[in-house]
Amino acid sequence: MNKYINEIIRLYTGSEISEPAKRKFHEWLVNGEYTEEKRDALLYIWNNTDNLQTKDIFQSLLSLQAKYYSLRMKKRKKALAFLRNVAAIASIVILSSVYFFTNTNKTHVETNFVEHFSEAGKYKSITLPDGSIIYANSGTIILYPESYGEDTRTVYISGEANFDVRKNSDIPFIVKSKGFSVTALGTEFDVSSYPDDVYFRATLISGSVKVQSDNDPEEYILKTNEQFVYKRDTQHKEIEQVDIHEATAWQRGELIFRGSTIKEILNALERKYAVSFQFRSNVFNDDKYNFRFKKDASLSGIMDIIKEVADDFDYKQIKDSYYINSKKMK
Repeated sequence: MNKYINEIIRLYTGSEISEPAKRKFHEWLVNGEYTEEKRDALLYIWNNTDNLQTKDIFQSLLSLQAKYYSLRMKKRKKALAFLRNVAAIASIVILSSVYFFTNTNKTHVETNFVEHFSEAGKYKSITLPDGSIIYANSGTIILYPESYGEDTRTVYISGEANFDVRKNSDIPFIVKSKGFSVTALGTEFDVSSYPDDVYFRATLISGSVKVQSDNDPEEYILKTNEQFVYKRDTQHKEIEQVDIHEATAWQRGELIFRGSTIKEILNALERKYAVSFQFRSNVFNDDKYNFRFKKDASLSGIMDIIKEVADDFDYKQIKDSYYINSKKMK
């Protein structure tokens, strides 16, 4: 299997392919199967190949890192159940030497990166060297150069986080995720870009930010209380007015869903409660639902409410796994 995975990744990184093919490759890369093997293969190619699609590889590696650490934490908890509370690590900090690709001169510059990971069910506050503060949601990976603040203030994200940026007019603050970058001088904003979510969102709380796609020269300037939304499967972009109190509900431990499918809701519940949901792909349709749950809401209580409203599935809990079946398929 390792040889098979290595060959697929090698073929992708060694040739030019269409955007639809890129999307399908990335979906396969982060689908949860053979995560550790894919990560190792991609990291090997990253460190040993000079002529490759570096930006795509970097973002794919970032997404795989998040899934890899989440999987590793689950395995550790099961193996060391008697040390569950002690072994629940809120963040993983790794100083690793990687090659960072700069679009300005198309050369490789070796630099060290600092990596933070907030595991499922946990939140993480990170203070950057310049005093800017990141508050990361569950299942989020944050990466930034060890030399952050000297010449650039660039942060990479896979997941969701709030950024309270210290003003520096000489060095813009840039958040990069899969396909998008958000630039600010001094402001507070939220970025949501989980690898398993169909939406990329950037929400401005105060100040001003610029959102730009890697594949689109157009720039989107947000005003306070505005949210930039990109739907990955349709490539639809829009800016809409939002309720900031609702948009930042996750920071208070609350869950608010507006026009969300059951699959999207279950993804969020997996991250918040450190559980897994098992179900067939055709169990749920694309109906949209609105829910609001308080900070202290239990997962069983949430599931019972969703089940009552949707009225098309049953579930069974076994430890930290939930098995869902459609009523229609019985």
